Amino acid sequence: MIFHTMGGIMSNLVNSINNISSNNVPRLIDKMSDESLVSSYLNIADKLEHDYTAFSDVEMIYIFVHDEKDQDKSKNRTIDTKREYLRELLNVYFLFVEKGDLFDFTSNDAKKLFNSLNRRNIRLFQEWLRETPSGKGGKPYSVATISRKTGIFKSFLSFAHKIGYVKDPVHTYFKSASVNHKDRPNRDLNSTEALQLISYYKDHPILHCLFSILLTTGARVRELCQAKVKDLSYDEGVYWLNVLGKGGEKRDLLIHPNVFDTITRFRQRRGIDTLISPSDDSPLLTTANGKPYTYKYLSNYIGKSIDRTDLPFLNYKEQTVRAHTLRHGFAIISAEQGEDVFRIMQALGHKKIETTFIYLERHATRRNHVGHAWKNSTIMESI
Repeated sequence: MIFHTMGGIMSNLVNSINNISSNNVPRLIDKMSDESLVSSYLNIADKLEHDYTAFSDVEMIYIFVHDEKDQDKSKNRTIDTKREYLRELLNVYFLFVEKGDLFDFTSNDAKKLFNSLNRRNIRLFQEWLRETPSGKGGKPYSVATISRKTGIFKSFLSFAHKIGYVKDPVHTYFKSASVNHKDRPNRDLNSTEALQLISYYKDHPILHCLFSILLTTGARVRELCQAKVKDLSYDEGVYWLNVLGKGGEKRDLLIHPNVFDTITRFRQRRGIDTLISPSDDSPLLTTANGKPYTYKYLSNYIGKSIDRTDLPFLNYKEQTVRAHTLRHGFAIISAEQGEDVFRIMQALGHKKIETTFIYLERHATRRNHVGHAWKNSTIMESI
């Protein structure tokens, strides 16, 4: 493999791969998130006259994940996206290695299974993806999860075919895995439910702050993790938090005075400075160790904290209430306050108004249901 032609600079990664096991995935993700070797790989590809078949599957995953389409680095994949792609693709790779008989593999070269994929392998993989009880609660994956996993794998195989690593256009053999409105989980959260959550943690400075910001701004968890002190400003009597959203798009979140107070109490509890400085590059919200939150950690922390409340309404939800549910709550409560969908779209940072309509669809359908016209009817009064 090409690893050895690079003077051993990826020897640690090679050793991990040789011990083929899905247990290696977290360690591999950490190693492969480092993009410092991309240039070396591309130089080798140049010397090989772009014959990528000399590489292994894992090397191709590395090259794909760090592939840049734009000179402006901010417009390429973020580190979080790269880690997500690495996780999905490495999981598929080790699945094929460890359970290849399920997918009728004929190749004995464990390092180059993607290279030999055929139509039957793809069909069996999609059947497995649909039926395996690997989703939440030991259930099959949701339609949305299947769509995401399929999309990432197809994107990789399309790239691999384009540069000649995979000869057969196997990315075209996938059945559609699109998500329509009826497949989307119900993440509605109304003002009464939101108030119960915030009130429950009123005396917990950390969680009260996190819940308050997410609910009253519609911020994504990842945006909150990346926020720095310098991103918070005061203009004409109003606090604003400038966040970096999807696609590198920046937007301002209005921080109400009482929400700003929760930020102050959060930082006081953490023992960090409460003064705003436009030159302070430190995280706005930190862990107990003073480190910035990671997306995965903060999402899990909030989710577990919601579960611990054991509030009655949680038992009647179609979907488990999580941090992202608070973002939906912001949209719904904004609509309850009379805001139009376009302004809600802007606040959420959606590029398409159709996405915002999805957030509001169930709420709007029930609010505008024709059955409400019967409330004062003679028939209702006679029942």
